[in-house]
Amino acid sequence: MKKTVVRAGFVFDSATGRLEEKWGIVLEGGLVEAAGPLDELELPEIAEALDLSDMTILPGLADCHVHYGLNGETSWETAMLRELVPFQAIRAAEYARRDLEAGFTMVRAEGDKGFLDAGLRQAIEGGWAAGPRMAVSGHMLSATGGRDSFAPGVSPGDALFRTCDGPDEVARASREQMKYGADWIKLAVSGAVTAGTGLPGAQQFTSGEILAAVTCAHMNGKKVSAHAHGAESVKAAIRAGADSIEHACLADEESLRMMADFGTWWIPTLAPVHLICSRGAEGGVSSVVLERSRTVREHHLRLFSRALELGVRILPGTDAGMPFSFHGNNALELELMAGAGMSPKEVLRSSTCRSAEMLGWQERCGRISRGCFADLVGVRGNPLENISLLRSVSFVMKGGQVIRLEAPQKGGRK
Repeated sequence: MKKTVVRAGFVFDSATGRLEEKWGIVLEGGLVEAAGPLDELELPEIAEALDLSDMTILPGLADCHVHYGLNGETSWETAMLRELVPFQAIRAAEYARRDLEAGFTMVRAEGDKGFLDAGLRQAIEGGWAAGPRMAVSGHMLSATGGRDSFAPGVSPGDALFRTCDGPDEVARASREQMKYGADWIKLAVSGAVTAGTGLPGAQQFTSGEILAAVTCAHMNGKKVSAHAHGAESVKAAIRAGADSIEHACLADEESLRMMADFGTWWIPTLAPVHLICSRGAEGGVSSVVLERSRTVREHHLRLFSRALELGVRILPGTDAGMPFSFHGNNALELELMAGAGMSPKEVLRSSTCRSAEMLGWQERCGRISRGCFADLVGVRGNPLENISLLRSVSFVMKGGQVIRLEAPQKGGRK
């Protein structure tokens, strides 16, 4: 099998957070065989050359919170109820391609109806569709009267929620998700800010119900993500052993300290509230959702800043699919994280090796080193100086296959 030698201007070493100049990367069979200074590498005599010396090369990026049944619809609940799963599945393949072409080679799908995410992953792995490496959740689990805001007569199977009450039902629902391929059990521990009718911060699953899901997941080598906004819902999820907290717009100091102490991952999803506040009034978002978003935005950003000080493990998640949050625009979240106080170096580490760690893929993803998948992203410029470069990548490779390669703009790009 012929090898490929990539000649890079700079390579981002996610382990150290440094840019290494004039590195080469040797690829074979979809994997990285070697990486290091070009003048020190033992280069194969027979190899294809890929000259990316005008680019900075990074490991493939991660988006740890997406939905593939949706793409920025103003009323995602209406869209979810009126569309057939087969139609959503075909469309989801296009959304996955957009995410991949944007440089996101790793995603975690956080709830879709009809096991759409598991089917999409199967299609990608089988070569029927182009898309990122996927961790999937199946349906989001909801307590009756929680996120399952169905009208009378509407079947729960028409939405992305699986309704369950009491530890036994939650355990059964968790096992159902795992039976059909879920890597993560997604719990709606609280209400929502950007959708739904209940109080956003109110806890909706009891501690015993959360624990039932965590027990089932962990005994099967799976993990649990907790959609939780209010402080008490966040703390209940952490105490029960949830592996990640999603959103937490209404958390408090104690919640953050517990995340830091327990080592719980936090995916704050800054993009949805930002987009609703900036576009919702003209875009048709309901007045209730718009007011909620405006109310929580500054508090959420203050929490982010404090979490950085406390050493909370923060990862990127766009919540792609929510109002105005479009697939392919995933790098906006990285820009918002930098704007909220995370250094560009840590944003890049968060979206590469640290995301891979949470997903359990750290041996093969998130780094450019021997034995890792040849998942590479290239930009023209220095992302440590300008993180917004990641919103327009010039090169994408997944598993050694070139997905995107743009020629330099006339006159060169700085």
